[in-house]
Amino acid sequence: MNILLFRCEAEEQEDGGGCYSIPGWDSLKYAGLQGLMSVFADIRPSNDLGHPLCANLREGDWLIDFVSNRLIHRDGPLAQVGHWFGAMFDYLRHFPRYLIPCYFDAILVSAYTTALDATFKLMSSFVEKGSTFVHHLALGSVQMCGVGRFPALPPISAKVQGVPYRISPITGEKEQCCVSLAAGLPHFSAGIFRCWGRDTFIALRGLMLITGRHSEARNIILAFAGTLRHGLIPNLLGEGHSARYNCRDAVWWWLQCIQDFTNLVPEGHEILRCSVTRMYPTDDCEPCKPGEVEQPLCDVIQEALQRHLEGISFRERNAGPKIDMNMRDEGFNVVAKVDSATGFVTGGNRFNCGTWMDKMGESDRARNKGMPATPRDGAAVEIVGLSKSVVRWLVELQAKGLFPYDGVKVHRDGTEVFISYSEWNQQLQQSFETQFWVSEDPHDPNEKHPDLVHKKGIYKDSYGASSPWCDYQLRPNFTIAMVVAPELFTLGRAWKALGVAEKKLLGLLGMKTLDPDDMVYCGVYDNALDNDNYNLAKGFNYHQGPEWLWPVGYFLRAKLFFAKKLGEETYSKTVTLVKNVLSRHYTHLERSPWKGLPELTNEQGQHCPFSCETQAWSLATVLEVLYDL
Repeated sequence: MNILLFRCEAEEQEDGGGCYSIPGWDSLKYAGLQGLMSVFADIRPSNDLGHPLCANLREGDWLIDFVSNRLIHRDGPLAQVGHWFGAMFDYLRHFPRYLIPCYFDAILVSAYTTALDATFKLMSSFVEKGSTFVHHLALGSVQMCGVGRFPALPPISAKVQGVPYRISPITGEKEQCCVSLAAGLPHFSAGIFRCWGRDTFIALRGLMLITGRHSEARNIILAFAGTLRHGLIPNLLGEGHSARYNCRDAVWWWLQCIQDFTNLVPEGHEILRCSVTRMYPTDDCEPCKPGEVEQPLCDVIQEALQRHLEGISFRERNAGPKIDMNMRDEGFNVVAKVDSATGFVTGGNRFNCGTWMDKMGESDRARNKGMPATPRDGAAVEIVGLSKSVVRWLVELQAKGLFPYDGVKVHRDGTEVFISYSEWNQQLQQSFETQFWVSEDPHDPNEKHPDLVHKKGIYKDSYGASSPWCDYQLRPNFTIAMVVAPELFTLGRAWKALGVAEKKLLGLLGMKTLDPDDMVYCGVYDNALDNDNYNLAKGFNYHQGPEWLWPVGYFLRAKLFFAKKLGEETYSKTVTLVKNVLSRHYTHLERSPWKGLPELTNEQGQHCPFSCETQAWSLATVLEVLYDL
């Protein structure tokens, strides 16, 4: 269905093809049927027979042949569909040329609606019986999930049942052909930049678990598990061989997805016993061959937590311009650990950016090259929330006899110490609001930097940043912690903070990434601009104001969760708010030629030409809101 309906230019080029280009006009967004359906959706209402697409159809059979031949050259069912189109088009060729656009559209609509019906029947009952809006969002699962000419994922253990195989179009040998999840189209769709650990696991629950694509989700979880190194999951995957272990959050999103898998999939806890083939069983080894070193997923999970509690500190391989042209030397030093005083996962430095707000300065002229715009070093609020969620889940699993470990042994000051997950869980619970809540009381004894307080009644964005004022910036990240670990938050404080976020950060489609009252706020992202402005040049403000879509899903889910606790009236008003916000996403999806939701918009929902036109995590988190509703 991914090939039949979608596939953008870069994806098609991998197979030696491309999207159809209409002379004197433009190329279609997709080579599949959606590319044509999006154009016809604009033509039909006004019967615009003067459109260049209609002219192209009247003038010759090029487009007709493109649709059928593209599929005939494939294997199996796709070839059969291609031959069906070919047979239908053989009748069409006998029509007067002026009628061809109308009947070509009729044939396409018939095939397209049949394909959509078949797709939704393969998905979960939530999707199959869902609204048109749910269907639009669930199609993101088909749009983003596919198998390219080159395997995007590292191999999964041969012991795992139900892994798909094919004969490689390049080597002629048998190889795995697991679906991978593109981060966004068109920029992150093919080659080395298709798969990212963070993007994959933020999007996986919405696009794969809620839609019922359980075996494919399992395969992605296990493939990434095989790449664990230094206790981290890579951000840029690069098939494992070119992976970069430069982010602190991907491993926690991965762990959250395993938890979601065990909760949403029937007998989902069986994944914990699945075999993982390790690519890097030790930090400094060369990549192992598939099957050389194998262990159950529960042991890989344990290793990730063990390494964090022991403390992670290493220098990226091949550090320097070969892997990052802009980063300063200190930025290649990666640190992540658990603060023994608070239980918070902390790390990073002011020369790198280990969370999703990862813009690195690129401008020599403005002198921001090699300086992260948002280092978010220290303990980032969403990582604290994710780690709390994971540790609480492991305590519950262990109590049910489904996880073999109740803690880890670490070496502290030359002696071996046992840290139980139960203790860590309680420590996080006790520490969180004490350290993250920004009180409205100027004499609050927990407030270490009252002079840095800018907004009151909010949760800090981080704790222990090298630039302390960064902790106090209002950003939407605390809403992620609210969804994954709501037990950390006091109801009254949570509701107050959500009110501030709604007033200051909620945009038309997304959430402002920074408080508009902040002195470095700028809501327009222009990656081509190079001037003397340190805060703007070369898109330095990527996460300093532009309105990103995926956090809006977490904001709305957090709002719904806490509203329910405040009573029927508050919940009813919140549902109305949520529906009003989501109506704008529905309208955008209906009108988008990409049939997607963008990565980000500029201020007040204005189109940003540097954004991906459709982004996996944007579609996923909005679908999760509908699932919660």
